[in-house]
Amino acid sequence: MQIRILLVEDDDDLRDSLQAYLTDAGLQVRAVRTAEHLVEEIAAYAPDIVVLDINLPGQDGFEAAMAVREHSSVGIIMLTGRSMRTDRLHGLSVGADHYLVKPADPAELEMVIRNLHRRVKGPEAASRPDEVDRDVWGFNAKRWTLSCPHGTKVSLSAAERHLLEKLLERTGEPVARADLVAPGSRQDLDSGRGLDLLVFRLRRKVERECGLSLPVLSARSIGYVFAGAIRNDND
Repeated sequence: MQIRILLVEDDDDLRDSLQAYLTDAGLQVRAVRTAEHLVEEIAAYAPDIVVLDINLPGQDGFEAAMAVREHSSVGIIMLTGRSMRTDRLHGLSVGADHYLVKPADPAELEMVIRNLHRRVKGPEAASRPDEVDRDVWGFNAKRWTLSCPHGTKVSLSAAERHLLEKLLERTGEPVARADLVAPGSRQDLDSGRGLDLLVFRLRRKVERECGLSLPVLSARSIGYVFAGAIRNDND
């Protein structure tokens, strides 16, 4: 069963790109430009999660979140360019479950959505094998392969194998950039472009071969983090 998302964003390009990305990731997305009649939209569409901008024409995101919370326990993720601590605290105080600052990595938004959905739905979501299996990746360091949740295997280069091996030693925790670069590699540590290019290409490879987004996310000022569930497939 697909996770249903109601995306509220007035920037046409961002709204269209996020809708396309999340749809490609297997989510069901309805996108609207304003928060006017949002409570009615929720009643009609029955989303699992609302992704809500703050600076909207007419009713802003804070007011919309308050109105939604009076009528629904739907998950709310605020996605906004407003990064002040007071805005974050206000957003959480009016009922948001998460507060993400633009520009947000679409893969990070997807992971936040999936994690929030599991928490909101509780045992009901955890009991669905199709949804659980979708999130479980496999890594075989001996065979240099990454297994996608639906079983497709992706062959890895030496640099990709090293990157994943280091990330999976500390799943869910940020790993420093220097630790992610294979010894003797030519990656440019000073600018960081080599490592970023490696991660970008690995994401593209996995998306091309698996049709899913690899949950390797940027950890600002530190390095990268593997934000998904994974098992050790070594023989």
